[in-house]
Amino acid sequence: MKNYLITAYGYLVKVGVWDLEIIEGGTKKVVPENYRLAVAGYLAEQTVVQ
Repeated sequence: MKNYLITAYGYLVKVGVWDLEIIEGGTKKVVPENYRLAVAGYLAEQTVVQ
């Protein structure tokens, strides 16, 4: 896994451009499965820090 992709995917999820998980009927791109847990952890850390 590449750390810069975790940060990039986290940003895209945070601003609402991508979804963290597949949503039925959703039209947004979804974070690749092998990055989802790491991105979720990154977003959780960002929420606690701010």
